[in-house]
Amino acid sequence: MQTELFRLSPDSDKLILFFNGWAMTREAVEHLAIPAGYDLLHVWDYRTDEQDFDWSSYREIRLLAWSMGVWAAERLAMQGLLPETASAVAVCGTGYPMDDEMGIPMEIFRGTLDGLTEENRLRFNRRMCGGKSLKHLFDALAARETSEIKAELGRVYEEESRRLGSDNPHPQSPLQWDKVLIGEKDRIIPAKNQERFWNMRGCPQIEMVVGGDHYLFNRFSTWESLWT
Repeated sequence: MQTELFRLSPDSDKLILFFNGWAMTREAVEHLAIPAGYDLLHVWDYRTDEQDFDWSSYREIRLLAWSMGVWAAERLAMQGLLPETASAVAVCGTGYPMDDEMGIPMEIFRGTLDGLTEENRLRFNRRMCGGKSLKHLFDALAARETSEIKAELGRVYEEESRRLGSDNPHPQSPLQWDKVLIGEKDRIIPAKNQERFWNMRGCPQIEMVVGGDHYLFNRFSTWESLWT
């Protein structure tokens, strides 16, 4: 994992911990205003679970995760590597990213991995953004090398294949999510699969965003509005 810390004040004692989606960059959320008193830690690149960030100086941590970032956050939680959080919000993701019933159907996931090329990336980016209407995000999605994001997706595929082939293919996570946002028209992870996962987990607040795509952050202007 890679991390990038944004500090508004040297005295900040609260942290927004954000796990980004697969292949994404910070441009996905750079428009969101950071509340006073908070730092923002951007986490991305899930080719490994390794991270060495020191949480000890923060008295309050707000967790938010998007898409594949939900899976990444849960992996850290299951390894005892995630700090205690004041709230946890998942956006358009599940803990089982490759799953016929509760994630991306296996055939589609494998097909995306096998056929990932520069040309196919453009198609995926359009599905991610809901077309080309979000030009800044569409352009940012091209920033990372295809070989890098393919390795990232390949690692997720390997871990998910291991999970599905295990004696416990649907493990519970110690991470308790407080709120979930689902895009009604999500073309990456079917909305019905997301609903099924979060109902299984017993999440207390599941919000279906009418007309929403996989990318929902354009509907928000502040980080705080996501967890309130």
